[in-house]
Amino acid sequence: MTKLDHVGVYVKDLERSLKFYESLFGFETVSRFTSGEAKIATLNIGGALLELIQRPGSPGRPPEGNWSHLALHEPEFDERVAKLEKMGLELRKTAMANGNRLCFFKDPDGHMVELMEKGFA
Repeated sequence: MTKLDHVGVYVKDLERSLKFYESLFGFETVSRFTSGEAKIATLNIGGALLELIQRPGSPGRPPEGNWSHLALHEPEFDERVAKLEKMGLELRKTAMANGNRLCFFKDPDGHMVELMEKGFA
């Protein structure tokens, strides 16, 4: 079954945003890491993660759309990617350092969706 893994949100100040979500909701930090120049933290939001992303030059908003991306853990990764290819969608496939395969594509409104073979959660 496909399930929500995390929702990524661009922020202007990672420390301020962590403090906000931790103090307001009691979300606990699960991980902190960097990806290129981006500083990233994930928070447990009860069954899924909130990923906060601070990227240099980003004014706290994604390049387009109203949010950064929706990430889904997909146990049937190869089958789902094949279906996306048959739909003719433009795909960006990559892998994390741990070998976890990822596939990014846009929904009809231009929002980024990420399929994760293993997921963070």
